[in-house]
Amino acid sequence: MSHRILVQTCVLLFLILLVGCGPKKAKSTEHGEVTGTVTFKGKPLPGGQITYVAVPSGFASSGTIEEDGSYKVTAPVGENQISVNNRMFAPRKGAAVEKPVLKKPNSEEAHQAKGKYVPLPSKYENPSESGLTYTVQKGSQTHDVKLE
Repeated sequence: MSHRILVQTCVLLFLILLVGCGPKKAKSTEHGEVTGTVTFKGKPLPGGQITYVAVPSGFASSGTIEEDGSYKVTAPVGENQISVNNRMFAPRKGAAVEKPVLKKPNSEEAHQAKGKYVPLPSKYENPSESGLTYTVQKGSQTHDVKLE
């Protein structure tokens, strides 16, 4: 009976070690700088936020869309799904609300967001539903995002 318990214990320890030696999940990822212009129906989107989400790791980076539609984001290298949102400029019922205040990554300096609300199809708010993708490379690159 004790031999059987010893064998079972050894098998259990082996399985624990095997699981512990499996592939490690990445805790960080490389990034590339992506610049471009976001357009909606052929016109620059006048403000908002753009987010790149790496597939399948889920690492995400966001950037501000300026009033002229331009953006800059430091995005994860590899295949990315993209979302675009400008609801922060949507008119609200009730008392007047100030425009949102944004902070750039790794900066204590905040600035008031500038832009104008343009009703976008809701699919663009979710990167997995937007249909927008881009493969980010190391270094600087340009990618224009066209919304219809």
